[in-house]
Amino acid sequence: MFSIFKRFSLSSTQLVIILSLYFATILNYAFYREVLSLQSFNINLPETYFILTIPLVLFCALIIVIQILSLPILHKVIIPFLLIVSSAISYNEIFFNIFFDKDMLDNVLQTNTAESMRMMTTSYISWIVILGIIPSLLYIATKVKYKSFLRETMTRMATILLSMLIIVGVAKFFYQDYASFFRNNKNVAHLILPSNFVASSIKKIRHLQRENIPYTQIDVDAQQEKPDNYRHVTVLIVGETTRAQNWGLNGYKRQTTPLLAKRGEEIFNFSKVSSCGTATAISVPCMFSAFTRENYDAAKAAKQDNILDILQRSNIDLMWIDNNSDCKGVCERIPNKTVINLNLPEFCRNGECLDNIMLPELDKVLDEQNEKDLVVILHTIGSHGPTYYERYTKEYRHFEPTCDTNEINRCNDQQLVNTYDNTIVYQDQFIDKVIQRLENKDNWESAVFYVSDHGESLGESGIYLHGAPYSIAPDYQTKVPMIMWFSKAFLKNEPFDFECLRENSQKQNYSHDNLFHTMFSLMDMDTDLGSYNVHLDILAQCKK
Repeated sequence: MFSIFKRFSLSSTQLVIILSLYFATILNYAFYREVLSLQSFNINLPETYFILTIPLVLFCALIIVIQILSLPILHKVIIPFLLIVSSAISYNEIFFNIFFDKDMLDNVLQTNTAESMRMMTTSYISWIVILGIIPSLLYIATKVKYKSFLRETMTRMATILLSMLIIVGVAKFFYQDYASFFRNNKNVAHLILPSNFVASSIKKIRHLQRENIPYTQIDVDAQQEKPDNYRHVTVLIVGETTRAQNWGLNGYKRQTTPLLAKRGEEIFNFSKVSSCGTATAISVPCMFSAFTRENYDAAKAAKQDNILDILQRSNIDLMWIDNNSDCKGVCERIPNKTVINLNLPEFCRNGECLDNIMLPELDKVLDEQNEKDLVVILHTIGSHGPTYYERYTKEYRHFEPTCDTNEINRCNDQQLVNTYDNTIVYQDQFIDKVIQRLENKDNWESAVFYVSDHGESLGESGIYLHGAPYSIAPDYQTKVPMIMWFSKAFLKNEPFDFECLRENSQKQNYSHDNLFHTMFSLMDMDTDLGSYNVHLDILAQCKK
């Protein structure tokens, strides 16, 4: 194959110009589309003229960057890699309105094989082949004609200087317009290829370097202050990709939570809840940490105790049961089990399982002859896309027609929403089954606490899936359902005004920030500790 291409030979500068033109015109379509949606060109408005210069500025900037990256020999590895990665990112930017930043890179790096395979559609692979692999092969096969060292250096310097002069020339006339536009629309830069990937990678490397900080224990004197001898058992269900807008208990037009609704006032439904992030890799470590969303630092959070470590130090038994990719480091220091590895045929297909696979494992933990207080965390796969149709069985296919493909952008809006709503119906029965396992334990002060990690976009404004930068993420990705259920013994013995809690659940704004502190009240913990904030403890706000 390469023998066909070897007849092509170009100087290094010619090759850089062609490559820069390819990036600037083809792979950055999503960037231009977003720019025009934010600021359209109007011949009668001089302040919009800068729009016409953006492709030229991007082209010149790419020439500068690629000239620097085009090191002899190494460029035959670096550039093809960037072409293939950029083609993959461009597909998601164009068809799903995905913005690629460090958080998205974290999300990608923490995605398991089963999740990755569900993204591999025919159109996605074809896109990468046509816009990434074929150009890469052409690039590799092209013979580069280098001049003498001095002439080569001078030519490159001249090209870089000319590109810089053009950028400076544009800035002389339009600097204020550029500064105003990108200052007010900072996230649009996350669409520029390949700089978004390169910048995110650099930030990730810096983050990894910061992970060398020493581990810190917090609340080393943590202990329980139990007023009675009842066993405390809390089952914390971490939802996945379930959004508040489609949650039946929140007043959604469809009853997607019929079993929980049937329980009436047993369920405390919190209708105004925000997530810490728009992806599991951010939200899960954040919600279990002592940090709030505003001051969350992933590197610091990974190197200090989370609420589970504090509970374990207080002589409470813990178990993390996972039906997701993993626990994102949260369960590293407590007992844990990944049920996907069981690969039970009645629950599992192609490396992913229905959430009911966790119920037998929950039974084993609850049935242990042990009187110690207990916290069980069930990490669900919930409503995770794009294969929403794999998240429920036929019995829970309440809404039709459905979108039974991973190419969700090819389904119409109603099919997609129907399929997504069915995932919530399945979650409803799962949560109900968990409650059933606790409600008849008269001698337990037990609780079920459910909250989703983040929401999901279903094509609104052309945006799909999740992971958008939080500052521009739609509410569909940041508003999540949250409920609590308490046993009769808990309601009777604990010093809380539950009517106050019910009223607050409908009126107050809550978030993942509340989870860490609310676990103190759920498990009768000593609250005279440095990490505890009574104002973030949902139950303490209604203490009698």
